[in-house]
Amino acid sequence: MNNSVDEQGIRQLTESQITELGGVPALVFSESGTRRLSTVVRRVADVVQETVVLAERSDQQWRLVASHMVQRPQPQPDDSLWRVVEQASATGEVRTATTRRDGRWTAVPISLSGTRRAALLLAGDWRLAGQALSSLGDQITAAFRSPRPSAGGLRRASHRLAQRLSKTHGVSPVCAAIVDAMATAVRARLAAIAIVDPADRRLSIKATFGYPLILVEHMQIEAGEGIFGQAFESARVIRMPGGAAAARPARRRSRYRTDSFIALPIQAGEDVLAVVCVADRVDDRAFTRSDLSAMRALAAPAVLALARERAAARAEAYAHAAAIDPLSGLFNRRYFHVRLEEELQRSRRHEIPLALLMLDIDDFKAVNDMFGHLTGDLVIKETAEIVRRAVRVFDVCTRFGGEEFAVIMPASSEDSALAVAERIRARVAAYRSTDRPLEELRVSVSVGLALSEPGMSARDLIHRADEALYVAKRAGKNRVRPYAPHPEV
Repeated sequence: MNNSVDEQGIRQLTESQITELGGVPALVFSESGTRRLSTVVRRVADVVQETVVLAERSDQQWRLVASHMVQRPQPQPDDSLWRVVEQASATGEVRTATTRRDGRWTAVPISLSGTRRAALLLAGDWRLAGQALSSLGDQITAAFRSPRPSAGGLRRASHRLAQRLSKTHGVSPVCAAIVDAMATAVRARLAAIAIVDPADRRLSIKATFGYPLILVEHMQIEAGEGIFGQAFESARVIRMPGGAAAARPARRRSRYRTDSFIALPIQAGEDVLAVVCVADRVDDRAFTRSDLSAMRALAAPAVLALARERAAARAEAYAHAAAIDPLSGLFNRRYFHVRLEEELQRSRRHEIPLALLMLDIDDFKAVNDMFGHLTGDLVIKETAEIVRRAVRVFDVCTRFGGEEFAVIMPASSEDSALAVAERIRARVAAYRSTDRPLEELRVSVSVGLALSEPGMSARDLIHRADEALYVAKRAGKNRVRPYAPHPEV
């Protein structure tokens, strides 16, 4: 491709060429010795579709050490060219020179290692692409100067993370371990990990590195929104420089020192579980593909731990759903029997009382007949909410069946349990619907109370609470009665 406007025109890079050039620094690690230089030169020439030459300064002299010719032969250097190359190397800026015999050349300064200075020479005037070429030179410099991560070092880091995660449980602690390991591996100043909620496909940040979690833990990130959302939605790595140009933030936030970052989706198959983003290398250079490789190596144990935590959360959600009555939102009868046995055993061990309330909505069949079954469902929901709000946080509220409720009250005396029962009765009696068709609706409950005794079984305790409830019904409803061996109506 020829990007020139005319024979002597200023050339520019297309967006796709800029993206391709972003991957060039990774080639520094793919070869060794002089071949590394030739590989980089050839790759840049392939992208810009022009002749590219590498000049290196040694013994106070500049000389051409590698080239890849596309359209124009390599230059026959003269003093004017070397002066511009020296200026570019000294200032770190992209410069353009014109030779008498070979026309215009653009010098892109780079540094190989130590005091070794070099420059890429592109045939033509590329001043319009100066910013992109300057960034390319910085990345190649960073790639030559950064030590190549060893496979052994990555294996050890991955093994350490796997060991740590095997002993860590809970989404937040697991996320903290992952983001700490990845940020350390790539020498990032800042990092964060966002977990995907499979229910609504939103992400929330669960752990940070280099800044307080409290600054971002409230955020809900939509799919496709920002860097995290883009990486999640595309299920692809975003790396800047070197990644998708569209991913560049509109403005740099104050906490960031550079524009360089990597956003890595952590996937189980095609399912993205989380996205890790690292930013600002400690040396202020751009993240390289070797940094990305290091993060991917650590993603292997990370995905296992995150999948484990998601499975545990699902199991907990299923167990909770199995214990909940769908209409009232209270625990169901099966859960009631399990908890009552547990609380009775605790009561015997610690010699503390246990109270049980049995509640029944008065004349519930009449409510259904007069207002319909949907209103009956509403009455059950509202009564359940009143019961929940009237008891202590550790009391166990259940829907025993139909219009009947039960409340297990650990370490409760008869007086305190009676006070709670009376509070429930009064609040239900005071309930009024805000819907005009239900203005005439009146609801009341009858409540029976029983207190455990040493050696009492769950069945006996339920029987006593039921007897007390029937006494309250026979006494006229809308009242509370404690169990008595010889009840009087």
